[in-house]
Amino acid sequence: MIIYMDFYFESLGDNVSDNKDFENKVKLVINGNDIELNKFTDDIIKETILGLLKAIKTSEYGVDEVKNVEITIDNE
Repeated sequence: MIIYMDFYFESLGDNVSDNKDFENKVKLVINGNDIELNKFTDDIIKETILGLLKAIKTSEYGVDEVKNVEITIDNE
């Protein structure tokens, strides 16, 4: 099983409204299937990944600002 996740981030301040017309910042694809996310799950995944990336000290790798993240998890 392969879990593939694309994360497209914008400003962290974009989470003000809690309506159904929000724009997803996270695209989740599992085994080739698009998984629809509501605002809550979108926010949780985005903020969790961003928090983990802050601990990595990405500036040591030439990344000063996180704009786009792709994560592939091979779960076989």
